[in-house]
Amino acid sequence: MKERLLIACVLVAAASYMAFKTEARFSTPIKPDGIPQASENPPSRIYKDASGREVHIATPLLDKFSYAGDADLCIELREMTKSNVEAAEELLDACDNISTGSAVEISQKRIWLATILGDEDEEYTYSLSDNETDRNRRVVLAISMLRAAVDAAAPDAAKEAFSALDSLWIANDASGAFAGYNPPFLFRSAMKAEAGEALLALCPLAGRTDCDSFVPSGMPQALEELGRWKSDEALLLRSAELLERKYKAVKDPDKSKELDFAQDFSATLGYANELNPGNASAHARRGVKPLEEWLGKYQNSTDERALRYIYSKIGTAYGRIASDSQQRADAEKALKFNGLTFEIARRLDKDGPSWENMANLGDDTLLLAELNQEEAGFQRALKFHRDAYAITRKLNSQDASAYMNMKLARTLQHYAKAELPSVTKNERIAMLEEAINLAEGVKPLFEQTGTALYLRMTNGVLDEANAQLISLRQSN
Repeated sequence: MKERLLIACVLVAAASYMAFKTEARFSTPIKPDGIPQASENPPSRIYKDASGREVHIATPLLDKFSYAGDADLCIELREMTKSNVEAAEELLDACDNISTGSAVEISQKRIWLATILGDEDEEYTYSLSDNETDRNRRVVLAISMLRAAVDAAAPDAAKEAFSALDSLWIANDASGAFAGYNPPFLFRSAMKAEAGEALLALCPLAGRTDCDSFVPSGMPQALEELGRWKSDEALLLRSAELLERKYKAVKDPDKSKELDFAQDFSATLGYANELNPGNASAHARRGVKPLEEWLGKYQNSTDERALRYIYSKIGTAYGRIASDSQQRADAEKALKFNGLTFEIARRLDKDGPSWENMANLGDDTLLLAELNQEEAGFQRALKFHRDAYAITRKLNSQDASAYMNMKLARTLQHYAKAELPSVTKNERIAMLEEAINLAEGVKPLFEQTGTALYLRMTNGVLDEANAQLISLRQSN
């Protein structure tokens, strides 16, 4: 079972549209409804250079923003700053002068003013309200101005178009409730990914000399978020490709940069592996390799407190691989690294190991128990998951408790299914009844939040446990 957990996300955040990553193994969120789908042949902009090279770029999301004109912009700004006109004087003067000069100068002024409006940290915007509604209103104005600047760029003016597209980082200032895109929290990543692809295409025509190593800022992270939420393997592989390109351009990376790359690369390819574990979990195996190389290089010079996070990530990766491969060697490797994480936490942390670590250890132990048909392994797995469940209850975390509720139900069902000679019929019935009660208890929450993947797992436990229970009760 492919399980890298999204803590505080898949349940509560499925309703609130927020996502956070953790170190357990269930990662791929459900695909939200309403994400705008690009048409097969979206309208494209064409740019050429003096040598005749031609580039086509498509910007369907940017094209949804329309610019009413410089005069309307200034009227809008005056309305937004009427409570503090004196403080906004410099900003309004800049707006009044935006239409003067050549076409290129006007475009440059629009780009400049758009970045001023979109960046709430700029000195010019202190006169503007910073509540969520007004901030999103500013972002819409700013992006509309950038769209106008791109529209104004002639086919032989790739550099001007590049400059406007490169300023679309201002989408970062949109709130998670940005209207006009569904789900709203994905807007920032969607805009960043779209602009990034356009920048990569335009790079050779824009006069840059680093196009082989150029990666637009934040683009790999944007593609990863989109890939996870849209369950799109291609987006995740593109993210990993750009992470690798960016890292290869770093001259003499230090220990920290090596680790940052290894962690991001492993996580991104791990998500891709969940969507397509075929070919012997090739994505996950490729992704974990830089982490293992980093560990071999720096293990002896790294503090245990830092090492345990590396161990956890490697254990998580091999746990994911093992759940697909069902191979003892992979499961043992997962158990080794998750076990090291557990032991360090037990020694160094006042509260002991985390429930996420126990969840992973329980998964690894359960798989080995099934492969070896070893009752002691089933008992250890059950204890790990019971202990993890107890911690989530103590933390009063609804989403974490629901996740461990589901995990515990699955472990009980698998334990009963093993038909170990030392486990009596009545003990198996008791396990299955508990599994059914746990699964039925959490199912309504998964249905309410629309957590499709967890719901599918829960239904699988219920289907198998009920079938096993009927069979047991009918047997002599």
